[in-house]
Amino acid sequence: MFIGIDDTDSEKGMCTTYIAALLYEKLGTTGYPRLIRLNPNIPYKTRGNGAIALNAKGNPKKIKESVLETVKKYAHLQNKKTNPGVVFMEDLNQKNKKILNDFYQKTVSEIVTIEEAEEIAKSVKAEIHKFNNGRGVIGALAAMGARLSDKTYELIAYRTRKDYGKQKKIDRNSVFEMNEKTYPETFDNIDPDTGQILITPHGYDPVFCGIRGNSVEIVKKAWRILKPLEKIERIQIFETNQGTDAHLRKKKISGLEPYDCAILVGKVISNPKSIEGGHVIFRLSDKSGEVDCAAYEPTGEFRDIIRKLRVGDHIEVYGGIGKYPTTLNLEKIQILKLERAYERIPPECCGRRMTSAGKGKGFKCKRCGKKLGEDAAVVKEIPRDLEFGFYEVPPRARRHLSMPLIRTKK
Repeated sequence: MFIGIDDTDSEKGMCTTYIAALLYEKLGTTGYPRLIRLNPNIPYKTRGNGAIALNAKGNPKKIKESVLETVKKYAHLQNKKTNPGVVFMEDLNQKNKKILNDFYQKTVSEIVTIEEAEEIAKSVKAEIHKFNNGRGVIGALAAMGARLSDKTYELIAYRTRKDYGKQKKIDRNSVFEMNEKTYPETFDNIDPDTGQILITPHGYDPVFCGIRGNSVEIVKKAWRILKPLEKIERIQIFETNQGTDAHLRKKKISGLEPYDCAILVGKVISNPKSIEGGHVIFRLSDKSGEVDCAAYEPTGEFRDIIRKLRVGDHIEVYGGIGKYPTTLNLEKIQILKLERAYERIPPECCGRRMTSAGKGKGFKCKRCGKKLGEDAAVVKEIPRDLEFGFYEVPPRARRHLSMPLIRTKK
């Protein structure tokens, strides 16, 4: 029995992965449950926009009863923004696998409606259960159908209920030791610039910490090194699409739609400028159109790289679009070609640089009084403090789906 679940949490707590962990123990599922992140730009997501999928063996009726009872018990159904969806399928043939994978590919990078999900469910003969408006059926179907060409793993540790909402207690030194012994096979454990621990999320929910890595073995090794200073209820390993860039699609600027996840190639047509709030923006053009590209304040030192761009630079940008397709929120960039930069400096006379004789009046020598025209200026190339290749936002600002550069070098 294939099972998909989504949207059981709220801003006040719960986590759909916790329900998956409970069901994994109850049902004796085969393989690891899946944690599938969906389009990070969607406005009605709760937090991480993640859905889960499991494969259970046993009596179909009992499996369905157990799943639905667990969702009803733990989902925040009293919250109007919590709209769980549960999907069951007893068989996934090749035709249905393709239909569902195509649906996943759209769901991870674009916006999808509940009606579209219901049509897909009908076409593959999936049984759906909706709570409140049932928007979760979108993610539930996508998680069930995702065929991952690249995947990572996350070991999630869950707290005991008495500790929900309290500050997480962990031996800080053990986190740094874990990172030292497992990075880069585990990633996004610590922000290198601030020293911020990233594996322990904030919020009133069951999650104590999450360790992300390239294999089951490495996340298990990392967990053995960590020293929690509070009781842990359970741990669960998930197969995921996190850190894979699964959401990004190559597009032309003219083809951008609201909430898209896109890769664009073009030329910088306006020098970067800082705006209120600490954000840095420049304008990019391809043959089809123009769009603003933004490095927002939380991206920290990444903005310093963006500030060094100049008109004429040829770059590839990766990021997301909001409600209006006018600005791309940058996740990383690749510099393909740098425009040469020049400055005009005064010529020398009597062993030193001449000074300006006034705007448009050329130059004069303070020692001998000699004057020269504007065309006597010396044109000097300015070194560009940038190299070809990729630059990315720091781990503390990285989205779940964004691939760290350390993984691209594998």
